[in-house]
Amino acid sequence: MADRGQTMRILVVGPTGRTGSHVIDALRARDPEADIRGLCRYPESPARSIETIPGNLDTGTRSARAIETIPGNLDTGTRRARAIETIPGNLDTGTRRARAIETIPGNLDTGTRSARAIETIPGNLDTDTRSARAIETIPGNLDTGTRRTLAMEVVADPAEGSTTRARAIETIPGNLDTGTRRSHAIACFTGDLENPADRALAVEGVDVVIHYAPAFHPREAAMGTGMIDAATAAGVKRFIYVSALHAQATSVPGNAAKLAVEGYLAESALDWTVLRPQAFMQNVDVAAAVAAGALDLPFPLASRQGYLDLFDLAEVVARIVHEDGHALATYDLAGDEALSTAEIAALLTTVSGHPVTAGELPVSGLLASLEAAGPAYAYVADAASRLYGWQARTGGRGNANALRWLLGREPTRFEDYVRRSV
Repeated sequence: MADRGQTMRILVVGPTGRTGSHVIDALRARDPEADIRGLCRYPESPARSIETIPGNLDTGTRSARAIETIPGNLDTGTRRARAIETIPGNLDTGTRRARAIETIPGNLDTGTRSARAIETIPGNLDTDTRSARAIETIPGNLDTGTRRTLAMEVVADPAEGSTTRARAIETIPGNLDTGTRRSHAIACFTGDLENPADRALAVEGVDVVIHYAPAFHPREAAMGTGMIDAATAAGVKRFIYVSALHAQATSVPGNAAKLAVEGYLAESALDWTVLRPQAFMQNVDVAAAVAAGALDLPFPLASRQGYLDLFDLAEVVARIVHEDGHALATYDLAGDEALSTAEIAALLTTVSGHPVTAGELPVSGLLASLEAAGPAYAYVADAASRLYGWQARTGGRGNANALRWLLGREPTRFEDYVRRSV
């Protein structure tokens, strides 16, 4: 908690995702003056981003494959059969290379001998070629090349016919602002959750960390424990970890990873709270199902599933951030309802006025639609298969008492979610 009279500084991991977006909205509703920072693994616009695969650099050009290097390695500049992509902080001796070092499309690399690469965003002007760190600004802004630790967001004021400064956007060398347009601005940057330097910069000066791990990631546990280490070293006052309902069901790889992070957090000196939400109502795309006239879910038609509204989760997170009394607590967040696919389809039909049929989507078909190409596909396929199998057997149901107490009201019902969506 921030001291009385001070602005609370909050880091939300995954701010552009579905969960993070809901959490940020709830935090703003609770405290419009809160200083919210986002750490994003995947940028909104791939054309304006650095690829988030650890150690790889994406310059915006198409390459057959990425070359992964380690920060701090020495490249002697000798001729190689193919280009080497390096990371900010590596040493380049200034010899001629097959391609530019760490540049983003539209930027200028002067080829001068600098301690590290100069990285800016297309459309900006950077006049300082010998910079101790990367200078990063927001598209359309002017950076004169002065040595600054913050980039300033400049917005046009049509009424005044001039530009005015809005607020400082904190950046990390080599990362970009995701450009997410929201009703409220946040300091948002991309970073590598497996990079200790990025984690340390992300939590610097932060009061509260809200960590929600990427789904189906083979190194989810390492990301979580790494963020805990960074928060501990930075003196973070509160760490809120969004886990999963019944994380002790370790036959599901994602649950096993989350349980490991929970255990690591319990052994830390942090003021922590663990939230264990069940599957979200938002997993059912109401608009798409109504438009298609069909709802296909990866469960047997007779299987009854429990669902939690993301708005309820976000409201709980905001309350815990701003209230005392939740330290060292683990809360199961679940609703009372358990609905079959047929019952949900009937709700969609009644509320929308359009017939929606119920069907079962084979898990194999669902996995085929996942964007999981690459080395992690085997893990993703196994983790998803085990998760849906566990949900089919158990319904992913839980006890609603903790959620009811935290909300101070009844949990949102699925019909309310459908009506709101329609």
